Amino acid sequence: MAITQDGSELFGINTAQFSSMIVESFTLTTPANRVDLDNGDGTPLGSTIVPQRQEASLTVQMGGSEGAPAIGDTVTYGTFSINVTGVDLNETQADYRRYSISGYVKIN
Repeated sequence: MAITQDGSELFGINTAQFSSMIVESFTLTTPANRVDLDNGDGTPLGSTIVPQRQEASLTVQMGGSEGAPAIGDTVTYGTFSINVTGVDLNETQADYRRYSISGYVKIN
């Protein structure tokens, strides 16, 4: 019997939320793939769109008291829970620490 994910059970470990982040920018990308349908002769019959997982990126400011999120952590922005897949640090003179956080939006 195959295991089917229906969204009713949570998988993985949810970590603490990061409350001291000031979000400068937020980008949500909703990609999709086009799938072409051909007959046995290779003649096009049509096409369809297959949605993919939503990707998100945030640029945030953080003070020195709290560490940045790590890969695998969950960050919440609005109604989006984002699993972190990348964290980049950008520091400039006399400024807050800025992090570029990227990840994918959780579906359950």
